[in-house]
Amino acid sequence: MKQLITLILTLYFISFRASYAQPEDRLEHRVWNKTPIHIVLPVGEERRIDFPLSVELQVPASIKTMSERIQITESGSVYWMASQSFKRQRVNAVTATGYSYILDIEARPKGHKHPIAIVDERIPVEDSKTGKPAKQPYDYDYVDLVRFAAQSVYAPDRLIKDLPGVRRLEINADHLPLVKGGDLLTEPMAQWVASTIPSLYVTAVRVTSNSLNKTTLDPRLLRGDFLAASSQHAYVNAAGEQGDTTTWYLISDKPLSEVSP
Repeated sequence: MKQLITLILTLYFISFRASYAQPEDRLEHRVWNKTPIHIVLPVGEERRIDFPLSVELQVPASIKTMSERIQITESGSVYWMASQSFKRQRVNAVTATGYSYILDIEARPKGHKHPIAIVDERIPVEDSKTGKPAKQPYDYDYVDLVRFAAQSVYAPDRLIKDLPGVRRLEINADHLPLVKGGDLLTEPMAQWVASTIPSLYVTAVRVTSNSLNKTTLDPRLLRGDFLAASSQHAYVNAAGEQGDTTTWYLISDKPLSEVSP
């Protein structure tokens, strides 16, 4: 798990807003930094991957047999549709000018469909066809996103200010085992994506005590590939007592479903 940053916020109002942005309406940016880029394909649905330049894909035969189609355009876009689920496998993408990218591709029944753009800072803006957005990207940090998520969850609607470039997404609200041990129960509440480079996600997670004792929230016990974690309170009281529930805000560079266990 990547290094976690813990921030404690104190807010006192509770409310929800019901505005959602469909994941298919946005473009997610992943920055190439020599680390394989993990991409999940939705089974039976096409997903687009944009590269800065035209590429040639080196796809293992095992993946080809489980893909309905893999179409590559001259502009550097790859349209990929998986016909069945498969576990993570490595794919190389190579440009004619010698740049290469390593992808870890897998397919799931309920994978996201929104397009992904690979950003490569080695390629000049004027040469890149898809890696850089036409307009100036937003420059939000973890604190900005956590503060916005906390206000969205706890503040009255009249006090909530929209954060340009940040949109709320639909999320599966089923319980997830995000914390090691059984002392805490976690349930996703809401998720937002920020149009930064790379794209950043912030997820509000309800945390409920499942213990007879007071429990301190320790981000080191989180299960998942998170960039930062911020809790509304430093601890929760014993199950059934007042104060046995709080909220955790988790920052990631991919949707919660792709970074959680």
